[in-house]
Amino acid sequence: PSKVKRLHDIEGQLQLLHTEHGGKQTAALSGYRPTHRLYDNYYTTGFHEYPDTGQISPGETTRALVWLVTPEVYPSSVWVGRVLPVCEGTRPVGKLTITRVLNPTLVGNPETYSPVWVEPPGFLNSGGEE
Repeated sequence: PSKVKRLHDIEGQLQLLHTEHGGKQTAALSGYRPTHRLYDNYYTTGFHEYPDTGQISPGETTRALVWLVTPEVYPSSVWVGRVLPVCEGTRPVGKLTITRVLNPTLVGNPETYSPVWVEPPGFLNSGGEE
Protein backbone atom coordinates (compact mmCIF):
# COMPACT_ATOMS: atom_id res chain seq x y z
CA PRO A 1 0.00 0.00 0.00
CA SER A 2 0.98 3.57 -0.64
CA LYS A 3 2.59 5.75 2.03
CA VAL A 4 0.84 8.83 0.59
CA LYS A 5 -1.87 10.10 2.93
CA ARG A 6 -4.34 11.27 0.26
CA LEU A 7 -6.24 9.75 -2.63
CA HIS A 8 -4.27 9.48 -5.86
CA ASP A 9 -4.67 12.39 -8.31
CA ILE A 10 -4.86 10.47 -11.57
CA GLU A 11 -5.12 6.93 -12.85
CA GLY A 12 -4.00 5.68 -16.21
CA GLN A 13 -2.37 3.10 -18.40
CA LEU A 14 1.41 3.37 -18.16
CA GLN A 15 3.42 2.10 -21.11
CA LEU A 16 7.19 1.97 -20.72
CA LEU A 17 9.38 2.25 -23.79
CA HIS A 18 11.48 -0.78 -24.75
CA THR A 19 15.08 -0.41 -23.58
CA GLU A 20 16.32 -0.37 -27.20
CA HIS A 21 14.01 2.60 -27.88
CA GLY A 22 15.49 4.70 -25.07
CA GLY A 23 13.49 3.26 -22.18
CA LYS A 24 14.62 2.16 -18.76
CA GLN A 25 17.15 -0.65 -18.35
CA THR A 26 15.21 -2.25 -15.48
CA ALA A 27 11.66 -2.70 -14.21
CA ALA A 28 9.92 0.05 -12.26
CA LEU A 29 8.40 -1.04 -8.95
CA SER A 30 5.46 0.50 -7.10
CA GLY A 31 6.99 3.55 -5.41
CA TYR A 32 8.73 4.69 -8.62
CA ARG A 33 8.97 8.51 -8.78
CA PRO A 34 9.46 9.67 -12.37
CA THR A 35 8.78 13.15 -13.71
CA HIS A 36 5.75 13.94 -15.87
CA ARG A 37 5.77 16.62 -18.55
CA LEU A 38 2.56 18.58 -17.97
CA TYR A 39 3.59 21.55 -20.13
CA ASP A 40 6.32 22.27 -22.64
CA ASN A 41 8.12 24.19 -19.88
CA TYR A 42 7.04 22.30 -16.74
CA TYR A 43 7.71 18.86 -15.30
CA THR A 44 6.47 17.56 -11.97
CA THR A 45 7.36 14.49 -9.94
CA GLY A 46 4.77 11.81 -9.33
CA PHE A 47 4.60 8.82 -7.03
CA HIS A 48 3.47 5.66 -8.88
CA GLU A 49 1.71 2.61 -7.57
CA TYR A 50 0.99 -0.42 -9.78
CA PRO A 51 -1.92 -2.11 -7.95
CA ASP A 52 -2.38 -5.01 -10.38
CA THR A 53 1.24 -6.04 -10.91
CA GLY A 54 3.49 -4.29 -8.38
CA GLN A 55 5.96 -3.55 -11.17
CA ILE A 56 6.31 -2.83 -14.88
CA SER A 57 9.16 -3.84 -17.20
CA PRO A 58 10.37 -1.97 -20.29
CA GLY A 59 7.96 -2.60 -23.18
CA GLU A 60 5.02 -3.43 -20.90
CA THR A 61 1.77 -1.62 -20.07
CA THR A 62 -0.02 -1.64 -16.69
CA ARG A 63 -2.52 0.35 -14.67
CA ALA A 64 -0.92 3.10 -12.58
CA LEU A 65 -2.21 5.21 -9.71
CA VAL A 66 -0.31 8.50 -9.57
CA TRP A 67 0.07 11.09 -6.83
CA LEU A 68 1.46 14.36 -8.24
CA VAL A 69 3.56 16.81 -6.23
CA THR A 70 1.84 20.18 -5.61
CA PRO A 71 -1.16 19.72 -7.97
CA GLU A 72 -2.42 23.19 -7.04
CA VAL A 73 0.46 24.69 -9.06
CA TYR A 74 -0.88 23.31 -12.36
CA PRO A 75 -4.70 23.43 -12.16
CA SER A 76 -6.88 22.38 -15.10
CA SER A 77 -3.99 20.55 -16.76
CA VAL A 78 -5.24 16.97 -17.25
CA TRP A 79 -8.27 15.16 -18.66
CA VAL A 80 -9.31 11.64 -19.56
CA GLY A 81 -7.47 10.62 -22.72
CA ARG A 82 -4.54 13.00 -22.27
CA VAL A 83 -1.18 11.31 -22.78
CA LEU A 84 1.59 12.50 -20.44
CA PRO A 85 5.24 11.82 -21.20
CA VAL A 86 6.80 9.94 -18.26
CA CYS A 87 10.46 10.83 -17.86
CA GLU A 88 13.60 10.33 -15.85
CA GLY A 89 14.73 13.92 -15.57
CA THR A 90 13.70 15.20 -19.00
CA ARG A 91 14.39 11.92 -20.87
CA PRO A 92 11.16 10.17 -21.88
CA VAL A 93 10.94 6.56 -20.70
CA GLY A 94 7.22 6.00 -21.26
CA LYS A 95 3.78 7.50 -21.49
CA LEU A 96 0.75 7.62 -19.23
CA THR A 97 -2.67 7.66 -20.89
CA ILE A 98 -5.08 9.12 -18.33
CA THR A 99 -8.21 7.08 -17.67
CA ARG A 100 -9.48 8.88 -14.53
CA VAL A 101 -8.88 12.26 -12.88
CA LEU A 102 -9.71 12.10 -9.18
CA ASN A 103 -8.35 15.49 -8.06
CA PRO A 104 -10.89 18.16 -9.12
CA THR A 105 -8.18 20.85 -9.10
CA LEU A 106 -6.47 19.10 -12.02
CA VAL A 107 -9.52 18.63 -14.26
CA GLY A 108 -9.10 20.50 -17.52
CA ASN A 109 -9.88 20.01 -21.19
CA PRO A 110 -7.92 20.18 -24.43
CA GLU A 111 -9.90 23.20 -25.70
CA THR A 112 -8.71 25.50 -22.90
CA TYR A 113 -5.29 23.95 -22.24
CA SER A 114 -2.22 26.02 -23.10
CA PRO A 115 1.07 24.14 -23.60
CA VAL A 116 3.05 26.83 -21.73
CA TRP A 117 2.84 26.81 -17.93
CA VAL A 118 2.20 30.11 -16.19
CA GLU A 119 2.48 30.41 -12.42
CA PRO A 120 -0.97 30.71 -10.83
CA PRO A 121 -1.60 34.27 -9.55
CA GLY A 122 -0.45 34.76 -5.97
CA PHE A 123 0.85 31.21 -5.61
CA LEU A 124 4.43 31.81 -4.46
CA ASN A 125 4.37 35.51 -3.71
CA SER A 126 1.24 36.44 -1.85
CA GLY A 127 2.47 39.99 -1.49
CA GLY A 128 5.50 41.95 -0.46
CA GLU A 129 7.25 41.68 -3.82
CA GLU A 130 8.70 44.99 -4.95
